[in-house]
Amino acid sequence: MSLRPGSRTEVRKKSYKTGVDADEARRRREDNLVEIRKNKREDNLLKKRREGILLQSQQLSDAAQAATAVEKRGSIRALILP
Repeated sequence: MSLRPGSRTEVRKKSYKTGVDADEARRRREDNLVEIRKNKREDNLLKKRREGILLQSQQLSDAAQAATAVEKRGSIRALILP
């Protein structure tokens, strides 16, 4: 038997239904919020990059179409004006 049975019961009482440490819970919430913000920022950057790539490809295709239209006009004029 133990010399101090009261100390054993105190330990059991302290370990029974231990709540969440407030500092630990706050730290976890802050870490989660930081991770969420980072992910959201990264997603927004990816969206902007995709939009930029789409605009560039659209501008290139528009420029190519304009160039072919100019070439067609030139060839038509050559046929009309011999």
